[in-house]
Amino acid sequence: MLRGFTPQAALDAPRFCIASRNVETYALDSIASSSPSEVHVEEGVPEETCEKLRGNSHTNPRLASPLTRLCIAMGHDIRTAKSFGRGMLGRGQIIQKLTDPSGRLIWAAGSDQRGDGQAVAQI
Repeated sequence: MLRGFTPQAALDAPRFCIASRNVETYALDSIASSSPSEVHVEEGVPEETCEKLRGNSHTNPRLASPLTRLCIAMGHDIRTAKSFGRGMLGRGQIIQKLTDPSGRLIWAAGSDQRGDGQAVAQI
């Protein structure tokens, strides 16, 4: 878990998946980028982020930071995963073992909203 997320917050965050295209689809796909892959993002990823990954940013490259210049040139084929299509992004449950400030062992758990199930710590 990154950036101090709780187990539930980590599971709830929007996801992405890089998927390869097969050669036939790549050759026929009218929105194919220079790379034979697609980046699937879940609803909730900001449109500004998707535009930067596509390379459609209207930022002046000469005035942009080095990271923004890199994003302007990315040219990824971004697809938004919606509804049942989100299944390709996986599901999960997390149980995290922590120690509270008093030194006591505690368990934190999270369960993914994308599927059924629950996370329960066994003691």
